[in-house]
Amino acid sequence: MLQSPSPANETGRHLALLLEDIPHVRLLNTGEATHTRGGRLDLTLVSSDLAADTIWQVHPTRTSDHFATITSLPVAPPVPPRPPPCWNIRSADWSKFQSSLDEWWADYQPPDDLHQQERDLTAAIQTAATTAIPMCAPSRRHWTDWWYYNDEVREYNHRVNLHRKLYKKCPNPNNLRLLQEVVARARQVSLRAKEDKWLEWCATFSQHTSLGQMWRSVRTASGAAPPRPSAHPHPQQEAERLATTFTSRGSSDQLPLHTRRTQQQLQPHHDEGVREAMEVADMTDRPFSLQEMQQAKRRGRHPTDPQAERALQA
Repeated sequence: MLQSPSPANETGRHLALLLEDIPHVRLLNTGEATHTRGGRLDLTLVSSDLAADTIWQVHPTRTSDHFATITSLPVAPPVPPRPPPCWNIRSADWSKFQSSLDEWWADYQPPDDLHQQERDLTAAIQTAATTAIPMCAPSRRHWTDWWYYNDEVREYNHRVNLHRKLYKKCPNPNNLRLLQEVVARARQVSLRAKEDKWLEWCATFSQHTSLGQMWRSVRTASGAAPPRPSAHPHPQQEAERLATTFTSRGSSDQLPLHTRRTQQQLQPHHDEGVREAMEVADMTDRPFSLQEMQQAKRRGRHPTDPQAERALQA
């Protein structure tokens, strides 16, 4: 469209003017025809931040009257969110929780709006819980069914737990039969959910899917642990910031003026002392013998390590 020299190409000239006025948008098309008759009607626009490493090409086989285009964007996979914090109910101070709610209620004037009352009560409970109940650290426990877990699987797992508690409380043949039936049904639901999720993944694979992505899916389906979220959303920038802060805090520029002058006066004596120490021979500079190395190996190896035993014998 933009490359057409026709004087009637008003649309192409309009788009060209718009691209000149909008500097943060880039046109990816290479001038290759996107129509079976040679026209360039399909345009791909991306932001200038992504345009540097973006690859645009026309698909060689998928076509109707227009050729399909492939746009590969250098976008990193999203970092999975950290698990939400939870309350440590076992360590809760319920008397403090109750007193916090009592203090709130003593000074509270209920408004006429019922929805506002509900929001106020929720905020009061949240504040009391924050004051009286400590938070648990995010759990790092690995669940093998995390990649296909859904509401139906959760419901049947809940039923299994209920019937297991019932059988533990009243161990009779009837409760045992009910528990066995619920467990069998839960296994069927899990297998169906796992199969559906795997087929959903397979439907997304194509000739453009990377081999690494396919292997990651296989490892996930085989029970591998999910990727752990990053400790910080921008680790490189945070590391640079901390290093800069540490350097500035530990710099000699933070010392008083008289201390810095004293350091400058003592610097030649310090350098001379280092040079003299480097010229003095030390007992640790002598080469060690084969017997000393074997003794060090015997002290450091595990007594039941067969590989270490064979290495010493060799």
